Amino acid sequence: MKALGVLNHIKKKWDELTEGTFGVFIYIALGILCGLIFFKSLCVLLNTNTPITWVSSTSMQHDNVELTHYKWLEEQLNYTREFINSWPYKKGFLKGDMPIIRGMEKYSIGDVIVFDVQGQDTPIIHRIIKINEDGSYQTKGDNNLNQLPYEKNISKDQIHGKVIFIIPKLGYLRMFIYKIFGV
Repeated sequence: MKALGVLNHIKKKWDELTEGTFGVFIYIALGILCGLIFFKSLCVLLNTNTPITWVSSTSMQHDNVELTHYKWLEEQLNYTREFINSWPYKKGFLKGDMPIIRGMEKYSIGDVIVFDVQGQDTPIIHRIIKINEDGSYQTKGDNNLNQLPYEKNISKDQIHGKVIFIIPKLGYLRMFIYKIFGV
């Protein structure tokens, strides 16, 4: 019976605290706290400091896949179409999609990775097309005509992880929050 009285007292105090304008601030603070706990939990579970991101360009979109994807890989790296088609996300993804990222010990040709480039605010999301002799990686956006200069020597410490899942269009919400609040 005594425990019931304590619970009633706690509920009464909670109701008093969450009334009016002050209550709104408490609920906002709780929402932010829950969001941070969720994000940090994802970081730990997925072994990366960037478990979610957004696709902010069309570099992985498959608009002209014969020219920008297959032809380039066949001519530049002598890859077969069968090998290329064995890669994950063989249909690419669209601007506004939200990739879920997992940090890995090793990455393979065909993996889509998220990595940092010095001087750029947002990470790049491109496909590994080659592993260099020194263990660094080369990438290319599926929709890009050629590799960009910074894609020819990507070290492991630049990489946040590889894409393991795509949530279509939810990245637009993340882009909006970034543009408004800068986070």
